Amino acid sequence: MNHSEEADNPVPKSASNLVVHVVDTHVDHLQDVVTKLEIELDAVEVELDRGGFVLKKQMLDDRRFPKMHLDLQRLLQVIAHGEQVFPRVKERCASKHWFANEDIISLEELIGRLRRLKENVGFIANRITAVQAGLDSWQAEQINKKLYYLSFLSIIFLPLSVITGVFGMNVGGVPWTGQRDPKIKDGFRNVILLCVVMLFFLLLCFIVPAVYARIVAWRRKRALKRSWSLNRKNNIHTLSFDQFDSRYTFFWDSNHRFCLILPLKWESIWITCSHGEKMKFV
Repeated sequence: MNHSEEADNPVPKSASNLVVHVVDTHVDHLQDVVTKLEIELDAVEVELDRGGFVLKKQMLDDRRFPKMHLDLQRLLQVIAHGEQVFPRVKERCASKHWFANEDIISLEELIGRLRRLKENVGFIANRITAVQAGLDSWQAEQINKKLYYLSFLSIIFLPLSVITGVFGMNVGGVPWTGQRDPKIKDGFRNVILLCVVMLFFLLLCFIVPAVYARIVAWRRKRALKRSWSLNRKNNIHTLSFDQFDSRYTFFWDSNHRFCLILPLKWESIWITCSHGEKMKFV
């Protein structure tokens, strides 16, 4: 559908009608492009819902959605430029006496259409981004599946390759293989033992630092917990003595065998505890 052929003012009769006709034709052309892209995106989404592996792979290979997103960005740039220019055109035309009021209202409506068109283009761009993200996740899933199958095959054939490599290697020229000393007969066994020792040494080089770091971290954590517990006990002990010293009164007998602890508000009451005398708690 071509909106320019069905414009409100197909044949302008004045200069103001001509300006409105040009702006209206421009906005209608942009509307046609956006509508075409939206219809194409709807068709592609339906195909993706019904399609399978071949269709998704073809869309990824053709880079269809990145191209659509690039076209939308160019279209958005044109719309943003028109959104900046057309209000200035309206302001300048409104100051002219020969520009009709109806045409000013028509320009305002066209500017509103252009803004709504910009919002629609942003919504379409978000849809394209979402569909592309779905295809990227599907591609990543397919790659993970292939890597899983490849690792499974490597697990099957790795022992075979190790066995064929060990029993098919040439030990000539290696020390302790009997090439120079005819008394040594077990050259292959010596090479295998040497390989085992080297492997054990490499494993030791990787494991010992990790174990040492674990032990050091455990000792630091234990020392930190011990210091926390000691500080907590000291704080509790000090607070309890301070509270007792400030809230209670202590009475001892003459032989310091019995003690009576009473609140400070009872200090004026006569306490009988043998021959009691008051002693400050230290």
